[in-house]
Amino acid sequence: MNTAQDHLTRSIRDNFIAKISHPAGRTEGYTLKQTPAYIRADCGLPSDTFNVTVLLHTRLTPEDEAILEEAVHYFTDKKYPMALWSWEDKDSVTFETLRQASLKEAETNIAMYANLDALDPGTNCPADFRIKEITSREEAEQFGAVLASLFGESEEGVSVRAFYRKIAALPLEEQSPMKLYIGSYQGQPVSTGTLMFTDDSVGIYDIATLADFRGQSFGSAMFRFLIGEARKGKPRLCVLQASPDGIGIYKRAGFEPVCEVTVYENRHLIE
Repeated sequence: MNTAQDHLTRSIRDNFIAKISHPAGRTEGYTLKQTPAYIRADCGLPSDTFNVTVLLHTRLTPEDEAILEEAVHYFTDKKYPMALWSWEDKDSVTFETLRQASLKEAETNIAMYANLDALDPGTNCPADFRIKEITSREEAEQFGAVLASLFGESEEGVSVRAFYRKIAALPLEEQSPMKLYIGSYQGQPVSTGTLMFTDDSVGIYDIATLADFRGQSFGSAMFRFLIGEARKGKPRLCVLQASPDGIGIYKRAGFEPVCEVTVYENRHLIE
């Protein structure tokens, strides 16, 4: 990995860290542990959407048992699902160490970036579809309901709804670096999106659409809207993490791939 690519990778990782760190100290039951080796977010609920570990060491070996104990076994001992996010290559010693620690690969995403000044978000929007930043408790709960729909009636879906009920109970921050958006079709909430602003980047997250409303360009409209909102901020670097199915959409919009992001899970160890 060359110097420029390494810098972009760190920026993408740091934006993600900012997102998982933001609820700490604000949300009931949400704790964050930061060390030179890792960052661990515990949302206080059995959810691998929000129970997240990010490794900061460039190499993790089997000899780093203390790190594995705190970063991985901490959740397993609590019988909580968790996700460990790694920006290391799959041929690295870190990858093999995590496999030896009995973690399973859950998904592999593609980290991507773009210069906001080079993007043209466009103005096309489906008829009767409106997007706004959430400004009320009801809208925060609606946001959570749309995201939770991705998990159906599973324990994860229940936990995601519960997490956003906690978010809904918080006082609104006018100058918050994390902004949540809800898209409604004919008055019904159907789509979500999030922006996370840091000093040097803005990240796009949580683009989701209710199953019954997919295929109507609501997700694409949300993406274009978020680009427009991101351009209003100071950072010019825009980052996101795309699923393999979505990488083509983002490439056509002007984003370039940087590296793979592997997500590991422990769910099989606690069920």
